[in-house]
Amino acid sequence: MTNIPNEIVMYARERFCPDVTRTRLHLTDLGLTWTEFDVDADPEARGAAVKASGRSNVPTLIIGNQVLVEPSNAELDRALVAAGFDLSED
Repeated sequence: MTNIPNEIVMYARERFCPDVTRTRLHLTDLGLTWTEFDVDADPEARGAAVKASGRSNVPTLIIGNQVLVEPSNAELDRALVAAGFDLSED
């Protein structure tokens, strides 16, 4: 049976944020898809992000049972691997 990785959820904003931009680029470079919610445009999303992390910082990511706030690329990679994503290059 193949292990199917967990979904990636990112709470972010459309206005410029260097951490959000870096995280989007990193996920794109890894060839991954994610569900993104804009905390500025959607009060429910903002509430969900704060409830998950206890903070209002972005990006806030939920990967499996892990919550990451403003993670570095290395922290993000570790969380992705722990959630079952294969980051090895083919």
